[in-house]
Amino acid sequence: MGIFDRMKKEIDAREKQEGITLADLLDLSPPLRRLMNRITREGQLSIEGAAELLEETPANAQQTLNAFVEKGYLEREQQEGKWIYRTRFARTRPRQIPAGIWSAVEGRSRDD
Repeated sequence: MGIFDRMKKEIDAREKQEGITLADLLDLSPPLRRLMNRITREGQLSIEGAAELLEETPANAQQTLNAFVEKGYLEREQQEGKWIYRTRFARTRPRQIPAGIWSAVEGRSRDD
């Protein structure tokens, strides 16, 4: 099994999500993590750029990128006749702060 097949199998095994989290990014294999890091750092990446980075054909790179789109990790948009891919980050859940925390903090500051 070649690297492309392994990458495709890894992506297919993942559940569809509403964006990628940092934990998801760390969980990717090194080639896929490199790809996602490049897209994130540059803001966007073309199929040709992905093919060069992955050392794959443009057709294989496009399949990999489209698989990430299907899983919710990337967004795809057409610009000047070319497909451009951007990272789609998952929304973070707001943390629930206990209702009495401020009174507890206030009470401690008075005791000091």
